[in-house]
Amino acid sequence: KTADFSVADNENWYINNKSGSTCTVTLPTASSYTGREIMFKTIQAQTVVSASSNVVPLAGGAAGTAMLAATAGKWCVVVSNGTNWEIMAAG
Repeated sequence: KTADFSVADNENWYINNKSGSTCTVTLPTASSYTGREIMFKTIQAQTVVSASSNVVPLAGGAAGTAMLAATAGKWCVVVSNGTNWEIMAAG
């Protein structure tokens, strides 16, 4: 993706290639996709964030918007817990 985007029903893997600014992702409603896994990777040194405060960090805690730091090569796997999207793995 080279611009902000919404996650599609038929896609589970995303590569951010948006240059110049943060990439904002609109995730689907977690309650509609319990157990769904979505993978994100950035090849730009730009942050990737959720459009809503619905992402639980890898270490747990309150849901926020942060998904990927502004470092090329960062990645994460999020899974819907029925309420929010939890980061289950990241690197």
